[in-house]
Amino acid sequence: MPASDDTDATGDSVGRRTLLRAKELWQSSPLGAERAVQAGDESAVSEPGSAAGAFLSGDHDGRSYRLYVPPGYDADEPVPLLVFLHGCRQTPAAFATETGMNEVAADETFLVAYPKQSRFENLLRCWNWYDDTAATRGAGELAWLADLTRSVIDEFAVDEDRVYVAGLSAGGSMAARAIVEYTDLFAAAGVHSGPAYDAVGSVFAALSQMYRGDGQDGREAGIEAYEAMADRARAIPTIVFHGTDDDVVDVINARQLTEGTLRASHRGVNGEEETLELEPDRVETDVSGPYEYTRRQYRDGTGTLVVEEWLVDGMGHAWSGGSPDGRFTAPEGPDASRLLWRFVSEYEKSTLEAAADARWTLPVVGPISLSRLSRVRARGREAISRLLER
Repeated sequence: MPASDDTDATGDSVGRRTLLRAKELWQSSPLGAERAVQAGDESAVSEPGSAAGAFLSGDHDGRSYRLYVPPGYDADEPVPLLVFLHGCRQTPAAFATETGMNEVAADETFLVAYPKQSRFENLLRCWNWYDDTAATRGAGELAWLADLTRSVIDEFAVDEDRVYVAGLSAGGSMAARAIVEYTDLFAAAGVHSGPAYDAVGSVFAALSQMYRGDGQDGREAGIEAYEAMADRARAIPTIVFHGTDDDVVDVINARQLTEGTLRASHRGVNGEEETLELEPDRVETDVSGPYEYTRRQYRDGTGTLVVEEWLVDGMGHAWSGGSPDGRFTAPEGPDASRLLWRFVSEYEKSTLEAAADARWTLPVVGPISLSRLSRVRARGREAISRLLER
């Protein structure tokens, strides 16, 4: 899984001074940092990359993170939020630089939160996606990530309907768990080079899953994800990226993730596994630099795009389309950062919830308000109509 230097330093003395100034603003008053960014205060601007805006340092419940605030941010206008999880041995600054996500956020005006894994939790700074004590609702690292997300929502102007989660490798696997465990928080997800939901339960099983994909199949992943969503079950739109020559996380994991997401989403909307179609609705092949790639789109019974899968032929364990200076990037591959944002940004949590509510039927016994049922179905029809407009 990706490795990088363990520092968050900027490239020159000016960058270090602005970073320290941003940190001072952030730690003294989040709202003060907001006002400085809104006013265009240059002292709140820092790198990495070439994106303008503020790359702030923060601490939440004893753990650190970074937050990118784009130059177009206005405290009176809620914007989307992407929670972006690094891979092993990476830091938020390295991940931001290698993926170029801050540049995308500057162009599209959304916040990016970069949680930082602690060496106390994992010596290699991997997110512990394989451990149920760390990666289930209300427990461990995943609970901290959810709480951090809510904290950013509270402190900044965030559109709560458009909060997303994504990551690379171990971070991608944690993102796959986050969208399942917290469907009431995250609308959609992006997983780059990571195993499917709840694939394993120990370090040794995790390694076996990564290298051979033999921890479970896509059907099992889908069933477990659906059961974990419980009464919050709905479609969980996910974009998947993977290199066919990945020798760290075998590409079979991408296929399992795609199938598992489709099965869980189908059950969340339709309730029955038997009616699921696993064939893609659209398949495209093309070339990006030296790489051929295949893009598959899968829609559910309502016509909603649920999974978009990008398999890049010949690419290893690297962020597709990342920085040419990155140690773990494939600069000539499809631009995963912009493609990820293009996909997730189309989804609103309330719309997906309404589409799931639309499958209500009359109970065999017990009272029911027909007017309420009518309203729920109307919301569902409206939600489906909006999704079909994509």
